[in-house]
Amino acid sequence: MLSRRHKGSIRVGTLALAASAMVLAAPGLASASVSPTSVIADSSCQALELTKIISGHDHMFVDPTVDNSSCLYVIQDANTGNWLYSSSSPAGDQPAPDGVYDGPGQSLQVEVIDQANGASAVGPVN
Repeated sequence: MLSRRHKGSIRVGTLALAASAMVLAAPGLASASVSPTSVIADSSCQALELTKIISGHDHMFVDPTVDNSSCLYVIQDANTGNWLYSSSSPAGDQPAPDGVYDGPGQSLQVEVIDQANGASAVGPVN
């Protein structure tokens, strides 16, 4: 049978272990990023909107998945509508290598435009 002193030591040790686990888990929660989301203008122009963590903050990328027309891929400021990046290249993970900063205070989204027929779609705000 454990003495009161040993029971107290076990409780303190358990609390310290739990606190350490929370501290170690916190950076993982703070650095969670958005899963790739499809943005489909039409059957000819499609891309993924995604973020990657770089230096502790999200950075947005556009990754064309279908480019069978005059496609335009845009990362825009969701608050102002200003284009921060645009490309007609079908290359993946644009703009390379670091994307567009999407950290605190930023609200960005991807827009895919088929310039041949005017079809467009906008991804979720991140």
